[in-house]
Amino acid sequence: MARILLAAHDDVMRCYLVRALSRQGHAVMAVADAHEALGDLLPGAFDILIADTDLPGIGGPELARRAGAAIPGLRILFRHGFSAAPLKEGALPRLEDEALEPPFHLSRLADEIDNLLAA
Repeated sequence: MARILLAAHDDVMRCYLVRALSRQGHAVMAVADAHEALGDLLPGAFDILIADTDLPGIGGPELARRAGAAIPGLRILFRHGFSAAPLKEGALPRLEDEALEPPFHLSRLADEIDNLLAA
């Protein structure tokens, strides 16, 4: 299973995702904003970063740019809220980054994590 850093600003969704991903066997650390995530990103500490696109502060895409530059090979998955607009063309920092578009389903998240781990 994966070591996941989850950066999600919504308290309820963050708690739900930590519980759900932990039940699937993943080790999950959760933070509420991009700056906190950057402080916890150490080489080798995480396999996957899951980030909200609309994180407070520098935002999810900028978090991904910085994390990807600091830790090559870190897999990154963006999560949109239920009513978030789709990412604009070219908004993903790297070609290998993935984005979950609304509506959000836990089974789709599990599939994307499996895909990232297999890549």
